[in-house]
Amino acid sequence: MLNNYLVIFLNAMHFMDRVWKSDDEHQRCPFVYLQRSMATENINNSRLRKCRVPAFIVILLCAMYFSVNGQVGGDHAYSFLNLSTSARVSALGGSLIPASQGDLALAYDNPAILNEQMDGQVTFQHQFLAAGIQSGYAGFGKWFDTKKLITHVGFKYILYGDFNRADEFGNPLGQFKGSEVAINMGIGYMLYDKLRIGGNIKLINSTLDVYRSAGLAFDLGAIYTDTSHLVSFGISLKNSGFQLSRYDEVRESLPVDLQIGVVKRLRYLPFQLSIIYHHFNRWNLLYDNPSGDENNFFLGFQQMDTESSEFDNFFRHLIFGGELFLGKHEVFSIRLGYNHQRKQELTVTNLRTLTGFSGGFGLSLKKFRFAYSFSKIHFGATTHHLGLTTNIKSFTGTGVLN
Repeated sequence: MLNNYLVIFLNAMHFMDRVWKSDDEHQRCPFVYLQRSMATENINNSRLRKCRVPAFIVILLCAMYFSVNGQVGGDHAYSFLNLSTSARVSALGGSLIPASQGDLALAYDNPAILNEQMDGQVTFQHQFLAAGIQSGYAGFGKWFDTKKLITHVGFKYILYGDFNRADEFGNPLGQFKGSEVAINMGIGYMLYDKLRIGGNIKLINSTLDVYRSAGLAFDLGAIYTDTSHLVSFGISLKNSGFQLSRYDEVRESLPVDLQIGVVKRLRYLPFQLSIIYHHFNRWNLLYDNPSGDENNFFLGFQQMDTESSEFDNFFRHLIFGGELFLGKHEVFSIRLGYNHQRKQELTVTNLRTLTGFSGGFGLSLKKFRFAYSFSKIHFGATTHHLGLTTNIKSFTGTGVLN
């Protein structure tokens, strides 16, 4: 495995060395024509600026290569990293990586969302999960005008509550607690008006009774926004990293997730549609069902053939979200989402429920933006997510909250 990492790293460095030293414009930056076709304004033709896009692509591909070799399924640690950070995201099904609006909490999943409008923004998010488990996030954004960079810091946590301790015979031995936290720092940069890139680093600490572990995770993302067509495309590699210290002698992988997505705003209707394809780094999201039955997307519970299984597996990668904006200044929004993987994995056989569906609303009131969402994760369990965002500079008349 180490030899594979070394080979791809050296190949990437060799490619970048050729790109930098070549005198031929076509060889020096093969992506420059794509970059020019995407941009409508004149771009600085300096060698360094033209090669920022391929450099970012090489880094992303390298990180993806390291990620797809890791274990998947239930074999990874720190699963809380994939919980929704924003109440808005929870309402839209669990992911919104291509968003271009100034929602700071979304930068936890895709740091390319960061922009100068988030300067001074503060966000607080809290989620009530099943069985008394609670999760939350707090973040702050800062714009550095001299460097044309926007940064953010955040704190994500999950509290599992109290557990009863017992011996092998069931005799009570008291209680213990469990919790996990992640401190994240990120940076976003605009290559030009339509393309942004960004990166996060997350320091993770997990405590489960007497077992402790620490880890380090990285995110890379990019967003391309076409304002003339009211559409945004996004890509984000989330949680690529490793354990710094293990719970015991077994080293576990992190919940890596490569996502791509699109957000389209209708021109003559205040409605926005989002489609996210998650786990691009893993095709098979099916699992062995002991009953031998699978819940088909259209036909209900039945024995599925290979073609139906592939169709179902494809839809498990997709998350659909819709957002309707109301009011003269769109101060109120209604949100709905559908997560097919959640529906298939948590629906009870022969029982029709709204598992996999989510909804909520957003409300902007002068200096504050409030959000609420609910997600049906099981016929007997519904999660609730609250969010509050403000801009500390808005109290002095210089901040932006959109």
